[in-house]
Amino acid sequence: MTIELAVCAAYRIRHSEFLGWDADDRDKAIWQYIRERQACRDCGTRPDEWDPKRGGDRNAYLAERELCRGCEVLQGAQASLAGDPGRIRGERMVLIRSKEVRESRGRS
Repeated sequence: MTIELAVCAAYRIRHSEFLGWDADDRDKAIWQYIRERQACRDCGTRPDEWDPKRGGDRNAYLAERELCRGCEVLQGAQASLAGDPGRIRGERMVLIRSKEVRESRGRS
């Protein structure tokens, strides 16, 4: 029952509403909740994605630079308020699935 209450809190619904769902939907919601809880808070990946013994791949993701124009504008404005000298703004590192990178490069 504790996990059911945690799922209800995540969905922001009453437990009685959750119990009104069909059993298959409740099971899916619980497993999705568990799956999300297994993800790293920083990068969002789960240990099994990296572990070949559990169907993963040691090279499941690649780190790539990404530029977001919205973040660039926002960070520039924040820096001007603080008197911060210029640097690259809006830039961050993101993880891209290796498989997707290989597929997109293969099509080019």
